[in-house]
Amino acid sequence: MSLAVRLAGRNTLARDFRIWWACSRCGFDCGLEVWVNVLVLLVLLSGCSVFEGLFSDGGEADVKAADAALQAGDLPEAAEKFESALAGNPENVDAATGVAALALMRGDTDRADAVLDAIQPLSGERESEILMRRAMVAQRAGDFERVWQFGKASGQPAGLLLAGEAMLAEGERIQARTLLSTVSGTLQATAQAYIDLIDSDDPIVAGFSEAQALWSLGARDVAVRSVGDLLPRFPESRPDRDQMLLKWASRAASVGESTIGMDLLDAMKGLPEGQRWRKRVTRAIIHCSAGRSAQCVKILDSLEGKIRADALADARVTAAMVIAKKDPATAKALAGRYRSNAAARALYAAGFKDDAAAAALDGAYLKYLQAGG
Repeated sequence: MSLAVRLAGRNTLARDFRIWWACSRCGFDCGLEVWVNVLVLLVLLSGCSVFEGLFSDGGEADVKAADAALQAGDLPEAAEKFESALAGNPENVDAATGVAALALMRGDTDRADAVLDAIQPLSGERESEILMRRAMVAQRAGDFERVWQFGKASGQPAGLLLAGEAMLAEGERIQARTLLSTVSGTLQATAQAYIDLIDSDDPIVAGFSEAQALWSLGARDVAVRSVGDLLPRFPESRPDRDQMLLKWASRAASVGESTIGMDLLDAMKGLPEGQRWRKRVTRAIIHCSAGRSAQCVKILDSLEGKIRADALADARVTAAMVIAKKDPATAKALAGRYRSNAAARALYAAGFKDDAAAAALDGAYLKYLQAGG
């Protein structure tokens, strides 16, 4: 039938049926009413896709709902809404980055990168952002080659810093230095700290740059093992030597390398009078990391009234976190007396969800716990 016949309405019943058929194909219940308007004409001329497009928001409503769910701490709802938005509009960059971010939170790096890979050609002026996100996904996956590839391509200061760290982790100091020298803005000081290490005439100091990069990239157990023999041989003339040994002893405790932690503490020459308690605190945390809860608690209790209350609270909560899986009861005893998000995380790690919710401060983490964690 010609278009002229469709529009003239010579046969009203047939015309009404055609309109109903076109609407029903689009998923709408139109009845047999006559819709003499532009939308109906568009349906008859162009099919359902145009009609649907006029009522589609490109997934923005789902993205907004996902953002609201994130604010409420409801990660499953946020994930569902981001997925819905992306399914409805595969070109929605916000939906894609939301799906990727939540996949990364679940540890699904394959899914996260696949989504970002698909959206990258469609991202326009946001491509550097997508490349930066892909570098972060590669970092989580431990793929330093791709961290370098995407970080460098992003051109962003954070991406260039990541790329430089990836090169250091691979032992490529010259390439790393070249990349780090291009970092600008607020991250320039961090990049310069790496460059200062790389440029040292002492091979021990220069080698430490690689361990620092490994830690920053998330290869923390490897980083700690690499400094176990390195840091004690650091030049005693360096004013930051003992502070670095103390920091890395604490890091060793956090990854369960208690023997290395103790060795690093023993290599210290001393701290200023007002800072000596930090070494005792770190020793206590290392005991907790090794599962020696009695020694850990004894040292921390001995510091009651001798150091600032907030410092002791931080120490107890940190100790609770490192012992949470090995000795939940001790973790609860250490962290259960405090109300903070750090205490809540330690309690949650120990399996005490109700206590964690009671300890958490108002905000996103409390909402997350209230939503079921």
